[in-house]
Amino acid sequence: MKFDELVTILGEFGPYQKRVYFLLCLPAITGCMQTLVYVFTMGVPQHRCALPGLEQDTYEPQNPHHAAVVNASIPPNDFCHVIVKTLNVTSLTTTAELAAGSMNGVHGFAGSAYNSSDGSNKQESDCDDGLHINSTGSGCKLATCSRYVFDKSNFQETVVTQMGLVCEKRNNLAHAQMLFMLGSLFATAVCQPLSDIYGRKAILLACLALHAIVSLAITWSTYFTLLCALMFLSNLAITGMFGNAFVIGIELVGPSKRVWAGYVVEIFWSLGMILLAPIAFLLRDWQHLQMATSILPFGFLSYYWLIPESPRWLLSRGRIHEAETIIRTAAKVNKVTLPAGVLDAMSLAVEKRESVLGVCRHPVLVFRCVVIFYSCLAFYGLALNVGHLSGNIYLNFFLTGITELAVYGLCLGLLDRVGRRLLNSGLMLVAGVSCTLTVFTVLYASASMQWITTALAMVGRMGIAGGFATIYLYTSELYPTVVRNSAMGASSFFARIGSVISPYIANLSTMIGGDVGTAAPLLIFGLSSILAGCLLLTLPETLNRRLPETVDDAVSFAG
Repeated sequence: MKFDELVTILGEFGPYQKRVYFLLCLPAITGCMQTLVYVFTMGVPQHRCALPGLEQDTYEPQNPHHAAVVNASIPPNDFCHVIVKTLNVTSLTTTAELAAGSMNGVHGFAGSAYNSSDGSNKQESDCDDGLHINSTGSGCKLATCSRYVFDKSNFQETVVTQMGLVCEKRNNLAHAQMLFMLGSLFATAVCQPLSDIYGRKAILLACLALHAIVSLAITWSTYFTLLCALMFLSNLAITGMFGNAFVIGIELVGPSKRVWAGYVVEIFWSLGMILLAPIAFLLRDWQHLQMATSILPFGFLSYYWLIPESPRWLLSRGRIHEAETIIRTAAKVNKVTLPAGVLDAMSLAVEKRESVLGVCRHPVLVFRCVVIFYSCLAFYGLALNVGHLSGNIYLNFFLTGITELAVYGLCLGLLDRVGRRLLNSGLMLVAGVSCTLTVFTVLYASASMQWITTALAMVGRMGIAGGFATIYLYTSELYPTVVRNSAMGASSFFARIGSVISPYIANLSTMIGGDVGTAAPLLIFGLSSILAGCLLLTLPETLNRRLPETVDDAVSFAG
């Protein structure tokens, strides 16, 4: 008797499986929080150079005098430089003086006498052209900021404001997010083989412990290098725990319930987004927010007692007695009487396996990996790009979670009616067209119409979320049995490459700036989704068809 037949006798999704599967889905909530918390903890507020010599400078104008000084000293649309007239304000150090309008004889820095950096007193002429250097070296020049002031309306403190990751350091933000995604790539290559050797539960528990410890440690990582290292470990743990929890759950569920189970875990991911939004709204300091979201993972250490090892894996390793104990427990909870001798007749066919490199020898299988790459590029990129959309960042993030929740329910209802190919392609094309259309609203619509940009981006995110959840099921059905595990591992590897690239694309809005910067990431993610949607149409439908068993079957199936 094969294991799937035994699961059918136990009940494909009985009370025992429901209890275990629910517990296994809970880490998806905290995994989502720790994956997307950087939308807030690494948020980039509006900023400009701090006025030289004004220690109590703030981003918000404190009075008309302050506003005049800012206008005279900060170049238009350039928040990384300050106009210096070889003189700076040294005696104006308190907000009280500024509030009183005491400029120490300086009015907007123009045509004013004040102390220079070398201690001498100089008289400067107005910079009527905004920037001028005369032959004697006096006049106006652009200087790089030594300090910044930030808008506090959305964030009290973020990693960016604390470490000054703006202007010449702005690329560090994308580097940190890339290293976070690189942790997922590393986990894909390491955790799956280790779970085959040491068991799903052992690697799950190790990743859960690492998830809890690293999430808390990030709270006190005030050095950029340390933060990057911890972010790498964080996503390594998240990917490892998510993957192994998913495998344990799927291996306990009957064949007819696996599609449903695959979508339910995505619902818990969406719940993580929905819960994160109000927590981030209440905790505007990044360290407070990070600490709040790192407490829950410690509860998962109880899974040592609550979660069983996968009986399928135990049988594959010859640990029959341990597998039998779990199966009998499941039968007892499900109130099922196992037929006499059923366990004695239990066998588990060992599938022939190929390495990931072996999978890459087959162009048909590589092509499917490429489709997943483009899907994943847009999925993670649009999630990271939420912070760059117009409107309230907390509301946008909350609505993104709600739309994802809705689309997963929609996909569950349509998957066996419309079919895998058309549903998947349709969702990706809707996402791509919506994101591409934002280019026109960003560049040509008035400020009052920018809500359309946000709405289109939300539709795009909804489409890509549904497409991303569906594509793994679809492509797994296209892979032949003999290489299915390795092929899905290769697909996941390609997907993680897409996630590693996505932070740099999402960060284009910061690097380029202006309306073009806002539109660029959405355009790239939109075109990526359209390409994925078109490529999906070239694949065969798998609904109600006999699935391929060999590589030759897969090649002919693709034809």
